[in-house]
Amino acid sequence: MEFYAIITGDIVDSRSKDIREWLPQLESALKDCSDRYDIFRGDSFQLMIALEKSIESMFYLKSRIKSMGDLEVRMGLGIGTVDYMDDHIKNSFGDAFVRSGEAFESLHKDLIAVRSPWADWDELSNIMLNLCVEIANRWTVNMAETVSEALRFPKANQQELAKKLQRKHQSQVSTELTKAGWNKLNKAIIYCTEQLMKRC
Repeated sequence: MEFYAIITGDIVDSRSKDIREWLPQLESALKDCSDRYDIFRGDSFQLMIALEKSIESMFYLKSRIKSMGDLEVRMGLGIGTVDYMDDHIKNSFGDAFVRSGEAFESLHKDLIAVRSPWADWDELSNIMLNLCVEIANRWTVNMAETVSEALRFPKANQQELAKKLQRKHQSQVSTELTKAGWNKLNKAIIYCTEQLMKRC
């Protein structure tokens, strides 16, 4: 049985911001994650993502949106099968889409939720990832930019990241990643991903 990962999300309070500023950034971030995505109703989106990249991608999207200032994003990740695949993701159907929608609808004050066929993984991941979100909610624009580049280029060292970010000193990248809680957050992403892949 083949499993797929679907992320359903939207931009929080998008109407108070100029869509011309954040929509190109959202589209660029989605393209970085997957070539299978849709943006609809102006501020909502859905994408199909590789299982092993699904959790990492949620935090990449969060970091890209946070790097624009006071914008925020909510996301529900669903893991499951796909019965029908349309050219447009939003018109496709299957358990992965249903669970993604359910995870998204379950969000109240939380910004991230996951739902899969494995209740034990869901429970553990939702606890860990929401703690990670609490850390991420405190990111400044510079921290979010640095985290997004660290996620986008996982093999890059801090000197290379400084060059990509046009920071004068490598120590700036080190300081921003430390303040962003990057090491702890990345460990949680890797752990939840490993536990997911064991079940698939």
